Amino acid sequence: MKRVLVTWCLGAYCSVAGYPAQAAEEARAEFNWRAAPSEEQIATLTLREAILRAFARNPKIAEAAAQIHVGEAELDAAKSAWYPQISLQASGGRSGQTDTDGSSNNNASGGLTLSQLLYDFGRTGGAIDEQHALSDAYRYSLYDTMTRVAQDTLRAYLEVKRYQALTLAARANIDSLEHVREMAKMRADAGLSSQSDVLQAQTRLAGMRATLEQYRAQQRSAQAQLTVLTGVVSDNLPELPQSLLQQQVTLNKIAYEKSAAVRSAQAKQEAARERVRQAQSNHWPTLKVEAGRTRYENDNRAYWDDQLQLRVQAPLYQGGLVNARTRSAEGEREAALADIQQSKLDINQRASAAYADMIGAQQRQQAGEDQLASADHTRSVYADEYKLNKRSLNDLLSVEQDVFQADSMRTVALYDGWDATVRYASAVDNLLDIMGIDREANSGQTLPSL
Repeated sequence: MKRVLVTWCLGAYCSVAGYPAQAAEEARAEFNWRAAPSEEQIATLTLREAILRAFARNPKIAEAAAQIHVGEAELDAAKSAWYPQISLQASGGRSGQTDTDGSSNNNASGGLTLSQLLYDFGRTGGAIDEQHALSDAYRYSLYDTMTRVAQDTLRAYLEVKRYQALTLAARANIDSLEHVREMAKMRADAGLSSQSDVLQAQTRLAGMRATLEQYRAQQRSAQAQLTVLTGVVSDNLPELPQSLLQQQVTLNKIAYEKSAAVRSAQAKQEAARERVRQAQSNHWPTLKVEAGRTRYENDNRAYWDDQLQLRVQAPLYQGGLVNARTRSAEGEREAALADIQQSKLDINQRASAAYADMIGAQQRQQAGEDQLASADHTRSVYADEYKLNKRSLNDLLSVEQDVFQADSMRTVALYDGWDATVRYASAVDNLLDIMGIDREANSGQTLPSL
């Protein structure tokens, strides 16, 4: 009878818990750690597609999304305290009991216990509210991670475009230098100048070809970085949207409340405040109803023990444990408040630096445009004067260098301005909104579609 009772209890427990009595061993999934992330070749890679591909590829996005599922599970675990708790227990072996009616020896016991929490002065409610706040924090943390991944992808995209433009500028200067060399060769063949002019032009041409190869190498490096982020190899990158340049710059009125980083820190502060409430509630008792039915097997007879009780558990003295936990929770709340201020300070710092770089880039670009126009005009004048033997070849090569420097400075300043614009949009957390990528940044109720 004892063996039957124990077997019945174990079988019932396995059925309630959802485990089979004899679980089959699960086969372990094999993973090739040496396999590199896949890449593919496409004709055109738009900026929006590059960002979405980076979302699907970046492990930080997957990690942040997985953390949301952890928060959902923790929330369900906190809510489970309000549901009835059912447990099975069984024991085997002799145990003695002696009272005024005599003594009895029990050989085995098994039974079912049901308990229902009635009220615990805010402990369970605080735990649920804490997990609600943490779930929001995890969601906003995902949104912030998306913004940072988009920023990294955009900046890599810009680097490729930058060196493509510099490569074109170098090629244009090479074409111009080849024209100068042809003029020098024609004059040398006609006896109007020496062959040293031709050699000098060829030397300058070789130097510019070396610069071209340097730009091409940097372009390949930037393309490799973009490929790592997106998993795509493409030489055709369309121009960037002008909407990035049309955003409102308001350093004195930054909408911190719309920033995912600030909202995540705020949600964590609310979770810390709920932990304080939970710690303080440990001073108060817990009320629950317990019902049980237990079967005992002894030497003489078997009997059932039924119980229905209102249980009150109240801590009287725990060596200062409750006060210590309350102080710890208060410290966590103060740290969470500091994190909010740190998030705002970080936004202000990044936005201010990006805005300063943006203004500086615009001024350098304008200066480059003016210098390029002046140098281009001077080049045409010097070319005519060289043909009339009024200018030396050094003058013509010098102005060619001025044209290339002005064109390069204008191009570098242009993409520096784009980079600063991207960094500003990322700092104030409207980068994905400008790109038309919906992530429910304001309400935070749904996960983005990756």
